[in-house]
Amino acid sequence: MSSSTPTSTIRDDLVARLLEHCSHVCTTGDEGPIAEAVASRYTDLGERVTRVGHSVVVDGRSGDPARPLVLLVGHLDVVPPTDADVQPRVETHDGDEVVVARGASDMKAGNVIAMAAFEDRMLRGTSPYDLALVLYAGEEGSADSNELRDVLAEVPWLREAALAVVLEPTDGEVQLGCLGGLHAVLTFHGRQAHSARPWHGRNALTLAGEFLTELDRDHVRDVEVDGILYKDVWSATQAWTPGLGPGPRPEGFPVRNVVPGTFMVNVNFRFAPSRGVDEAEAEVHQRVGDRAEVEIVDRSPEAPPRLSDPIVQAFVKAVDAPVSAKQAWTDVARFAEVGVPALNYGPGLTAQAHQRGEYVRVDDLVAADVRLRAFLAGQA
Repeated sequence: MSSSTPTSTIRDDLVARLLEHCSHVCTTGDEGPIAEAVASRYTDLGERVTRVGHSVVVDGRSGDPARPLVLLVGHLDVVPPTDADVQPRVETHDGDEVVVARGASDMKAGNVIAMAAFEDRMLRGTSPYDLALVLYAGEEGSADSNELRDVLAEVPWLREAALAVVLEPTDGEVQLGCLGGLHAVLTFHGRQAHSARPWHGRNALTLAGEFLTELDRDHVRDVEVDGILYKDVWSATQAWTPGLGPGPRPEGFPVRNVVPGTFMVNVNFRFAPSRGVDEAEAEVHQRVGDRAEVEIVDRSPEAPPRLSDPIVQAFVKAVDAPVSAKQAWTDVARFAEVGVPALNYGPGLTAQAHQRGEYVRVDDLVAADVRLRAFLAGQA
């Protein structure tokens, strides 16, 4: 639609698109039907479509080397619906018109404005950028089931993009970079004994007390990167003694009169993109020291904000929205791994993600559409 299209027409079009997109309730692992519908839509429109598993890439490149490539990125899967959101519909909440549906905020609203912009032939013809759509499967599941890494491997020209706009829910903010993350299992070693005669052993559980007290006092640290404030966060998320932790448990009741010889704590370290995973892992070892054995059991890479990149600057200026840190891990990190600057920007409400009766405000949908198009049109 052109800039002269009445706002009411744009609003109606976006709502209709979102209701249709949300009618495909495809949970993680079951994205086949929605992937088929999206692929068929763009094949019928004469676009070049590539399937990778249940993910869809739509190639809108013009062949003009002077036009940087911008990727409009979203995931197709949702978490399981509830009876309060399985049926897409329009309602009024506190005076605001909203679309209620599973995935309305996370993140089909973002998908819809990406698809609407991509399908605007006039916009694509006059934009200083080439566009491609990347709609992938498996984001809401485990890291192993996320297909974005496979998509970037099997469609190599995507790695030549100047920018990836990931339209996750951000409350209309531009959220730059993302945290990296580590999970580490700390094993505190003592000596098992009878609880009536604890002096015959060394209680590994209480041995961990000094470290846990330190963690309670000092677990959030501000870190500034490119003028953007992130927070390093250390969290103890699980703790167990042998037989009571993850995995098979012994028959019968737990034994309660044994001083444990080992005590395990899972520590989740979320770190700002001021350093990489290897450096963050070294920080964990340094902080724990010789107080416990450290096993790193999961690693997620960070993504730098890239605020000084001209195209990121152009996006921030064009959309004229608040800029903040992404205080979480997102798939912008997968683009960072292959050298593509990426950011999060979407109309969805972060507080509505995965909620019962999930919704997105129509005003937010329209505002994000206008702002995304301003960037794609090359407006300063």
